[in-house]
Amino acid sequence: MLRQFLLSRFARMLVVFFVIVILNFILPRAMPGNPASILANEYNLPPETVRILVSLWKLDRPLHEQFVAYLQSLFTGQWGYSYKYYPRTVYELIMERLPWTLLLQGVTSITVPAFGMLMGILAGWKRGTRCDVAVTMSAIVVYAIPYYWLALMLQYALGYQLRVFPIAHALTPGARYGSFLDYVADVLWHLALPVLAVTLTAYASYTLVTRNSMVDVLEEDFIFVAKAKGLPERVIMRHALRNALLPPLTMLAIRLGHIVGGAIITETVFSYPGVGYLIYESILYKDYPVLNAAFFMLSITVIAANFAADLLYAVVDPRIRYVRRG
Repeated sequence: MLRQFLLSRFARMLVVFFVIVILNFILPRAMPGNPASILANEYNLPPETVRILVSLWKLDRPLHEQFVAYLQSLFTGQWGYSYKYYPRTVYELIMERLPWTLLLQGVTSITVPAFGMLMGILAGWKRGTRCDVAVTMSAIVVYAIPYYWLALMLQYALGYQLRVFPIAHALTPGARYGSFLDYVADVLWHLALPVLAVTLTAYASYTLVTRNSMVDVLEEDFIFVAKAKGLPERVIMRHALRNALLPPLTMLAIRLGHIVGGAIITETVFSYPGVGYLIYESILYKDYPVLNAAFFMLSITVIAANFAADLLYAVVDPRIRYVRRG
């Protein structure tokens, strides 16, 4: 039954959520050093100031007391103040950076699966031909290239040498805009290179999965029956696509779950002022409140995306709803 299937998935989701909440507290504090000492080394703070910061941030309390305070702040939304950007609040920082991350990841969440699945469908439908070989080999080569290397090469070629796109930031520093359209144009100009880098490196997995799924479906009995009946290719394609797109749809749901965490490398390479770059800065400065809040948001999005994938599977493929009946 669909209800039993969803309840079992929801129970697993809760268990995973509480494990992540605990790890979210432990991992940042397991790293050597503390944020007060890091700030002291960078800004040459006197020992008295360091002691005040340690007391203010409750870093001198036992771990169980810190954990209780962490849970209270986490579930009440009172995430406290950033250590690095004090006295700015964590909520203020994340809400300031979140729109840039949503813009970048939102665009790539369209371009990556659209281009990847299109190439995979083409390769699967033309399996065994030169088109299939060319698409598959290019996807394998691109899949093997480290993302940060390709991003740096694009920065060097298109940003530094040809100067087609800016190599960093989301807006031109110090720019004044005569109209809203000028502002939008500047945003899109800075967005183009990160989107291109992510699309070129991430599309390959969608292509390979879609291609293999398409080949498997085209060998099913109902496809041979459809061909024997003399149905047009567009009708056969439509029937094949509905079954072949199940794995790529799952990948898309999971990608949406990583919409914050997946931006860390991209935003760091391009100095893009989103949540990913904020997480990178927080790791360097051991900014516990920011890290806890950011990873809490990340865990919720990932878990929700996986649950959405299960729900989508159950809706698209009726066999999953009744798997427990057997």
